[in-house]
Order: sequence, then C-alpha cells, then structure tokens
Amino acid sequence: MPHSFVVLASDRTGLLLRAASLLLLALASSAALAQSPIIHIKVINAKTNQPIMDERLNVAIRTSQIGSVAMATDKSGIIEVPTGKDGIVRVLANMYAECRPRSEIYTNYSVATILKSGITAGNLCSDANPVAKPGQLILFEIPKTYIPSFPAPPLPPPPHSN
Repeated sequence: MPHSFVVLASDRTGLLLRAASLLLLALASSAALAQSPIIHIKVINAKTNQPIMDERLNVAIRTSQIGSVAMATDKSGIIEVPTGKDGIVRVLANMYAECRPRSEIYTNYSVATILKSGITAGNLCSDANPVAKPGQLILFEIPKTYIPSFPAPPLPPPPHSN
C-alpha cells in the first residue's frame, strides 16, 4: 500500500511540473507576441474621407517570406498587422479601387519607417493628405466602378459592311 501512495505522489508531481511548463510556455509566447511591433493600416475613402469598413486588403509582410493574406478592416477602417522591426509591407486593394499612383501600387513600404514616422500613400482621387502617425500606413481607395454596358455591340473589324 505505501508503494501505491509513492507512485500516486510522483504522478501528481509530474503532472504539476507539466502544468507549470505549459503555463510558462504560454506566458513566454504571449510576451513574445506583445513585444512584436504592430502597424496600423488605415484605409480611407478618398471621396468621403470616411474609413472603409468592408475592405479586405491583400497584405504581405516580408523579411524573407513570399505571399500575401487578405486582412479585413475594422469599423474604423484599420487593419492591425503584427510585424518584426525589419522588413517590408506590400498592400493591394481588393474590394475597392486604388488611389495610389501606378508607380506606387507595388511599393515596398519599410516597416522601420512606418514604425518610426508613419507613411501616407499617394492619393490621385482627392486632395486629402492627412499626416500619418508613427506606426500608421494610410491608404486611399474609392468604390470600384465598372465599364458601362453599350446599347449595341462594337462593330466587327474592318472592312465594315453596313
């Protein structure tokens, strides 16, 4: 009987050690996430100067990684993106049309610059040009418009036979 008590006590000790290890690992993981810098990508409707709440930007954070992830804006038109202190961010509009100049659409925005001083992207759609705060990337977009439908199909290639 004393032998089974010893086994039970050692099982309890092992269980406590495993639980303490898991708790320590969870705390270390949350501390690492808390120390990761977060950039705020703010998406503004260039025509109304209101936040765009239903956009899903294609966001790529790169140090050596390739690929992007669709990330949704919140009710303030903001996407919080955890990053490292180095690397670049690339964003592409998804549900709305870009207002950035064509030369800026595939820009690699420096994470270090965004964290230090903030960046306001170019805006061809209006004269709005707010100053970004440190940690903020401001983008301008407008609702997409589609090519109008024509009442008759275009003419066939020449020579035309009317």
